[in-house]
Amino acid sequence: MGSKFYVSADRSVVPAWPFTEQQVAEAVQRRWPESTAGVVPGDVLEIDVRVGDEHCEILFYDDLRFFAFRDQEPLRVPVVIIHTLLRDLAPTTPAIWWADYDGTPEPFDVQADAEQVAEDFGM
Repeated sequence: MGSKFYVSADRSVVPAWPFTEQQVAEAVQRRWPESTAGVVPGDVLEIDVRVGDEHCEILFYDDLRFFAFRDQEPLRVPVVIIHTLLRDLAPTTPAIWWADYDGTPEPFDVQADAEQVAEDFGM
């Protein structure tokens, strides 16, 4: 615990995702009406998602266009949430993920099943 994970567009293929901070916030409200999304200092969208009894916090950095979340239990929850948002907002844009402790980019397959992506993520 204590690590952070990041998900972004694969910048070796595309410069950035085609969606805005506001579109992310709207997608969160559509998918998870009991959740909140609001901008905090630093042009960061703080997303607090509630899915049944589970909850997690995800940050979206609009200026650099990436998601970030802390290592948490269960780790699959933020992975599935981000996957769902990307399926809604940028289904054909290649994405990658990496952890702060090694920085090695790995594919984040938006076209695959969300649970499979979570399993491949190492959960």
